[in-house]
Amino acid sequence: MRRWLTEASSAARFVSDRPQLWVGGGLAWAATVGPLALLLAVVPAPNVSDLTFLGARVFVAATWPWNAVALGALAAFAMLFALALVSLAEAFLLGDGEGPSPASVARAFAVTLVAALPVLVVAGATALALAGVAPSEFTAPDTAEGGPVVRTLLGIGPLLGVLVGTVVSAGAYAAAARVLAIRRRATLRNALSGAIALLAAAGSPSAIQALAAPAARLAYLGLAILLLGVLWAPIGERLASGAGFDAAQAALLVGFVAIWLCLVLGGGALHAWGSVSWTRILAVRSPSVERGDALSKETPSTP
Repeated sequence: MRRWLTEASSAARFVSDRPQLWVGGGLAWAATVGPLALLLAVVPAPNVSDLTFLGARVFVAATWPWNAVALGALAAFAMLFALALVSLAEAFLLGDGEGPSPASVARAFAVTLVAALPVLVVAGATALALAGVAPSEFTAPDTAEGGPVVRTLLGIGPLLGVLVGTVVSAGAYAAAARVLAIRRRATLRNALSGAIALLAAAGSPSAIQALAAPAARLAYLGLAILLLGVLWAPIGERLASGAGFDAAQAALLVGFVAIWLCLVLGGGALHAWGSVSWTRILAVRSPSVERGDALSKETPSTP
């Protein structure tokens, strides 16, 4: 714990003195959870009737199951685009804010894509389980067991737990592989094969960082949703009433956009802290490196 605190605080000081890293991290934030914060703050949460109607339209449509296939393809394309932006941001951050080369971006994208594959498999299994459980729960008589949404979540609860664990593990693996591939300039094969050994060599600080980084981002996401929701409330009421915009409402909208951009930069700083913390925590020799394999030619560097 003491070493993790030392490295994490050192990374925080490093990032706080380099605003260009906030912009790079902001790109990763805006490509992942940033739109989620905006969506949850602006769009009203659907109720049970809305979810039932949406599910019914998907299942009873004449284009079923091709409509679900099209939605899945669209989601896959959006995910690949987001992973490409995250890879660009990580290559920028691991280069200490210098312009990344196309080769480093390509290696970062390959590492990120490989790490995302287990997440996609578990997410796909969770989606299939959801498609199997949700129709029966939403058409069953409503009882005092928490309603169809709660019953559906409980039905796929084990898979949701596996999904969370997979996301955390994949994030740590990707961070270690990117450190090897970009900062130590290892080949892609050596980076992918040596990431687990590097995490093990770092010891408990790597395990703490694997949990602390996503927990901090999740807490910041909740704060961003709360703040954006409060700012959007008067604007949304004005739009719902059908009234036009006056000068005061226009000022509120400008302020909402400004706060949103500030939150993106704040999320970028948090993301940059996580990436820089990983580089410092993983600045050790793994057992495979000590045995003199291909990675031993690389000299670890710290920011």
